[in-house]
Amino acid sequence: MPYIIFIDFDYFYAQVEEIMNPDIKNKPVVVCVYSGRNETSGAVATSNYVARSIGIKSGMPLSQALKLGYNNAVFIPIRKDFYKKFSDNVMKIIASYSDLMEIASIDEAYIDVSDSCEKFSDAVDLAAEIKDKIFNETGLKVSAGISINKVIAKILGDMAKPDGLKFINESDVEDFLLKLEINKVPGVGTVLSKKLMDSGIIYLKDIINADKSGMISILGNARYNYLISVALNTYNKPVEARERKNFGTYKTLPENTRNTDLIMDYIKRAIKSAFEKVPGIPTEISVVAIMEDLDIISRTYSGRPVNLKDAENLSRELLSKIMNDDSRNLRRIGVRLGKITKNESLDDFF
Repeated sequence: MPYIIFIDFDYFYAQVEEIMNPDIKNKPVVVCVYSGRNETSGAVATSNYVARSIGIKSGMPLSQALKLGYNNAVFIPIRKDFYKKFSDNVMKIIASYSDLMEIASIDEAYIDVSDSCEKFSDAVDLAAEIKDKIFNETGLKVSAGISINKVIAKILGDMAKPDGLKFINESDVEDFLLKLEINKVPGVGTVLSKKLMDSGIIYLKDIINADKSGMISILGNARYNYLISVALNTYNKPVEARERKNFGTYKTLPENTRNTDLIMDYIKRAIKSAFEKVPGIPTEISVVAIMEDLDIISRTYSGRPVNLKDAENLSRELLSKIMNDDSRNLRRIGVRLGKITKNESLDDFF
């Protein structure tokens, strides 16, 4: 039976800023992505728990956050390169505990400690040790979830925030899944969970006996199969090291708009930038739209190799699908290239 530990860096960007400047620790700390349109245009990347207590949360428009924290909050521009270096140091600590490590994002990682732990309680003790080591060496507080697969470990890690540790061993997993609400499952966001709840899916277990075709129409095949496997406790995707598989660029539009010609100008810039990063030939391209309320919608083409000219034509079609399916204005637009194949004569291809 695998023993999986999930580590989540609590309110990472804002916590790093607190570590670097302890004077702001007890104040509302807000790390922001400034769009450049004006001094108040942008969004909240993350905030500490003091800021969250007054209503400032990730994804919130900066103008709204400024109103909530106008008298005492500390607003800091995001420093991605610096956070990446900090993250790398923490990941090295985590990696020292297992050869099987999967970095899920800049502030999340899984490790499989089955080979080094004789029993489940050993894995729990090891997770506590990792938490202490990270804090003692970097000052960063993390939360941990421990269970028999990655999904349950992540759910527990989310529940353990901030600075907590939660675990479910093999004998208690079935009961845990029986009572698990659908909106707690990774991959089920706010919009999707509402659609499922409107269809009578309140708990994860409800999907087992639900009409399959109806569920697939809401979820799609891949996500339906994923949720079924979690609900039946058959999910067994292993912890595995990941190479970077997607290369993307995002552009902030000069105003919230549905002007297709204007949006395409920015898509073309994003395509050019994305192709400069890609280490091969993409066979998948996605157009990603960040809407005026910061909701994210994407449409994807996957098939034959995509060159620069193809990318523009396909992106126009994908943008059209987004516009036809949604009536909101767009705030940002991005292009993501994936399923990269290697080719020694890329210049000939492009």
